[in-house]
Amino acid sequence: MRIEDVFGDLPTLETDRLMLRKISMDDAADMFEYASDPEIARYVTWDAQKSIEDSKAFISWVLEQYANGQVAPWGVVLKENGKLIGTCDFVYWNTNHARAEVGYAMSRQYWGQGLTPEAVRAILAFGFDKMRLNRIEARCNVPNTASARVMEKVGMQFEGILRQQMFTKGNYDDLKMYSILRSEWDS
Repeated sequence: MRIEDVFGDLPTLETDRLMLRKISMDDAADMFEYASDPEIARYVTWDAQKSIEDSKAFISWVLEQYANGQVAPWGVVLKENGKLIGTCDFVYWNTNHARAEVGYAMSRQYWGQGLTPEAVRAILAFGFDKMRLNRIEARCNVPNTASARVMEKVGMQFEGILRQQMFTKGNYDDLKMYSILRSEWDS
């Protein structure tokens, strides 16, 4: 299976409360609203956006990924108001080993409402059904307990600590590794 065969035309995914769809330049203001929050950027590889131009630059990169049929994020949109409140995506996909890693970022305004697990479940279903994955992984910084809870809520199993696995923002960070296998998802 080729990445461009699946991501050449990123499909819209729908849950009870969310729509996961392609991001557009029209989403720049909504994206800046949450991505400029230092708390959102605290445990991720990117810095909080400093201007709407940062949001537009990121969206331009995403649009290029879409155009090239590459793995790229879905925008997470709240159905009740049409607002972009985050992103959810596969941060990499190893087609040879049927393995991918999922990542997500959600507006702090919507934390604690079960929306992130809802979005991640939609991505997991897509990964197992459409990408024919056998294993989906996710990682988070050890102190990021909220992200670890999301992984546990969607059925991922804690595998261990990857010591100083990532150099981010001037530090070598320990990461928790979680995964779910197709056999676990199917049951």
